[in-house]
Amino acid sequence: MAKRFYYAGSILSADLMDLGRDIDAALQAKMDIIHFDVMDYHFVQNLTFGPGLLKAVRSRFPDAIIDVHLMVDPINEKIITDYAQAGASMISFHPEATPHVDRYLSLIRELGCKAGLALNPGTPPQLLRYLWDRLDFVLVMTVNPGFGGQKMIPATLTKVADVQALARESNVIIDIEVDGGVAPSTIAACAQAGANIFVVGSALFGQKDYEVALAELNYALKEKA
Repeated sequence: MAKRFYYAGSILSADLMDLGRDIDAALQAKMDIIHFDVMDYHFVQNLTFGPGLLKAVRSRFPDAIIDVHLMVDPINEKIITDYAQAGASMISFHPEATPHVDRYLSLIRELGCKAGLALNPGTPPQLLRYLWDRLDFVLVMTVNPGFGGQKMIPATLTKVADVQALARESNVIIDIEVDGGVAPSTIAACAQAGANIFVVGSALFGQKDYEVALAELNYALKEKA
């Protein structure tokens, strides 16, 4: 069965002074997921959104799917629990941030969220072989994490294809998310490599009309993928 495509709007590119307005407009335009980038000034050179903001977003949008990407080091039980209890639907983290990857993937699921592992451009995907039974999705970074508006690194699409191949070898069907540089000019190549969740930042929140922006992405996806 073919996997469905999903769009995850990254609020890193939204107008933070009018975040509720931007999220509401994106959801009205049929964006599937709110992508919530958490950065700690340590794992990446930026500082972003805490669980308090997530709780406020969840309160305003109780039915939304909220995808929390933890770019923090170290990962620990408190961080995961705080974001899960604040309203996350999906949580991913980077394997470099802990020696206890299996433990924390299990914890995410125990807290009622979907569990994902995020792979930086230089992180090999082979560790996934030992974690399929704990994973609901894999997030492949197609740029170096930390800032929005970057151009996609072409070589990372090979990693997307590698993740897809590793899953097939193990008879696993899993969602593959890509984050970084997703635009009408790149989305088809991401889908061809095996991705089905597309994090869109400036390609959505940087546009005047969100419905038009998503329609352009859909058109590129259907015409070229």
